[in-house]
Amino acid sequence: MEVDKKEVGQRIRTIRNSLNLSMEKFGQLIGDLPRSTVNNWERGINLPKKETRERIADVGHITEEYLLYGDDENQYILNLLKKKAGATNPAIEQLIIEEIKKEQIADDNQLNRVIDFFVANLIPPSEQDSFTFQLIDEEKKIYLGFTHFGKQAQLYLHHDAEINILHIVSSTFSTFSMDRLLAFLANEESLPYFTKELNTEFLEQPIVLYIVSSESNDAKLYPLTYDKSSKAYGFKESNLELLDGQLYLPFAKEVEKNCLLNKEYPEK
Repeated sequence: MEVDKKEVGQRIRTIRNSLNLSMEKFGQLIGDLPRSTVNNWERGINLPKKETRERIADVGHITEEYLLYGDDENQYILNLLKKKAGATNPAIEQLIIEEIKKEQIADDNQLNRVIDFFVANLIPPSEQDSFTFQLIDEEKKIYLGFTHFGKQAQLYLHHDAEINILHIVSSTFSTFSMDRLLAFLANEESLPYFTKELNTEFLEQPIVLYIVSSESNDAKLYPLTYDKSSKAYGFKESNLELLDGQLYLPFAKEVEKNCLLNKEYPEK
């Protein structure tokens, strides 16, 4: 969503005036910045850097999204939601917007994490969430998993035929969060959206998920086993044995690489 620099400048001026501060005093409050910098913001010549925007939003008691988009803040949230989950029920959309505003979330990373949580736990799956799989390396038994009717690549799946374990890691540019996949696997009703196109030999086999934590940006492993009573996947203490010398090294390296990239380029 394109940012209107002049509108942002006007909102910065409104915040400064509400505090009864000169441009010089406002610049000092925000981060020991010169008057000319504040003046350039208010004239719409350029935008404050992200950490400065967060500080301005904080002293103005608004979200960073409101500072950037004004009354279009709701649309900004809806655009993120649509990107992650596609078309959703308007009632659920409104609930998510209300909860985000109630928590006064101003940080983009935190906003993304919260939307991921809602997508994983509130939005029921639809046909566009159904997975299909394509074998891309027969020798290594690696499959690429797609949603959106085979148009959006979301994950890689490796089948370890010797010990019958499925290893799963997100693909590049995936829009299907691993939190949502966890929710799919742990629910009898949503599990078929993941498994119905899988090879029958893979059904009910243990799964190891390779995940980059959205909270700590650390690599995490989730060993899951199928429970016949609940007809879904879950975790129990004995699952940790699946991690004992049985990891798929290329996937472990992939999540470690993504952790390093996120630390080096956090905004990207």
